Amino acid sequence: MDQIPTDLEIIEDIYYRYYDEYKKYAKDEPDRIARIRVPVNIQEIADACGVDEDMIFGRLYYHFNKKYSYKNEDGDITTFFMSEKFEGLSVNYPLVSAVLADLSSEKKRTTIFITISAVAVMLSVVAVILALIL
Repeated sequence: MDQIPTDLEIIEDIYYRYYDEYKKYAKDEPDRIARIRVPVNIQEIADACGVDEDMIFGRLYYHFNKKYSYKNEDGDITTFFMSEKFEGLSVNYPLVSAVLADLSSEKKRTTIFITISAVAVMLSVVAVILALIL
């Protein structure tokens, strides 16, 4: 069975794949409705992640939208992913960036915690061995 891509892997792919597209938005003659909405190619993301296109669409539409979209104080809903009649499938790129920063920070904290725990276990084992020897 192939490895299922993590949220972090999918969002990293989207962030780095569409960064230039987000930056090149022209205010004078825009090529899309809003700068924050960047069109995505689900098949490209799926190929990069090594899964079926429907898997990526489902993760973006059902999982990421539920997990990362929010309603502000005015009642307006900010969605992570959407399907627009004229623009197709798109992501809220600044929200992608924020989620990526959070997931990367969480991964770093987890890695540090696991490393400290592993060192503590090794020190404990060494202490027990030294106690038995001495």
